[in-house]
Amino acid sequence: MPLPANAAKPSVIACLGPVGSFSYLLTEKRFPGTPIEPLVSVGDVFDFLATHPHAEGIVPIENSSGGFIIDTVDRLVDDRCPLWIQEELTLDVKLALLGHSGTPVEVIYSHPMPFFHADEWLKVHYPTARRVTRPSTAASAELAAAEPNAATIGPRQNALRYGLDLLHFPISGDVPNITQFFRLGHSPLPSSSAHNRSALIVELADKPGSLCLFLTPLSDAAINLKRLESRPLRGQPNKYRFFVEIEGSPAEPHVAAALDRAKADGATIRSVGSYTSGTFFES
Repeated sequence: MPLPANAAKPSVIACLGPVGSFSYLLTEKRFPGTPIEPLVSVGDVFDFLATHPHAEGIVPIENSSGGFIIDTVDRLVDDRCPLWIQEELTLDVKLALLGHSGTPVEVIYSHPMPFFHADEWLKVHYPTARRVTRPSTAASAELAAAEPNAATIGPRQNALRYGLDLLHFPISGDVPNITQFFRLGHSPLPSSSAHNRSALIVELADKPGSLCLFLTPLSDAAINLKRLESRPLRGQPNKYRFFVEIEGSPAEPHVAAALDRAKADGATIRSVGSYTSGTFFES
C-alpha cells in the first residue's frame, strides 16, 4: 500500500531490528525502497525519531497471543512523547524452520514468541532438539548459519539472508500469529472521517466509578472500544493513565460529542492520533 500522493516520503524508517526481524520485514513491505534504520529496542525507535524530524518509525503494539507491547504503550502515554500515530499495520506472521539440509537438527534457536507458537509442532517433529532462546529471530538465524546441526525458527526470508535452507514452511500453530504495529510520525494527520481508529491518553479522577463515567458516553454513542490499558504515572504511586483506542474519529460529530461529554464529566483526554487500520501483510 503506497503512501497517498500528497504525503511527504520519510527520509528513513526506524524499526525494531535487527535486519531479518519481523518488524524489519514489515517495514520493507510497507516502505519498499526507503532506507531503514533497524534498532535494538522500541525505546530506541522513539529516541531516534526525537532527533530525526523527517523520519518515521514502526513499532509493535500488540501480538495475538502475547498481548500488548508495554514498551510501546509506556512511551505513548508519556507526556514528553511528541509523536503521533499515523497508521495501524497488521502482519500475519508465518514461521519457517531454517537450517542445513541433510544434517540432523540438534539445537533450534529462536525468539521466545516463535517457540511459543511452534511448541506443539516442535514436540511432534523435533522432540529431542534443544531449544535456545535469543533476543531476535535474526540473531537466531546468524547462530544457526554457523552451526551444521543447528536450525532456527523465523521469517523464511532469513534463509537467503543467512545462507540457510528452508526446511519447513509454514509451521502450523494452534492459533493465528498476528502482530499489529503503529506507524509513528511527527505531526497528526489532517482530521478525516475516513480514519477508522483514534488513540487517546486518558486521566481520570481517583474515585469510584470514574472509569464507568468515562466509558458511558462512548457506549451511548455506539462507539466501539478496541483497546484499554492502564499504566502507572511516572513518579506518582497508585496513580494511573489509560491508553484507549476507539473506532472512529473526532471528525465524526457523534465521536466528538461523546468525547466532549466525557471531558465534561471530569476526564482529561489527549489525542495521539486518528488514523486508518486494516492494512494487512503476510510474512
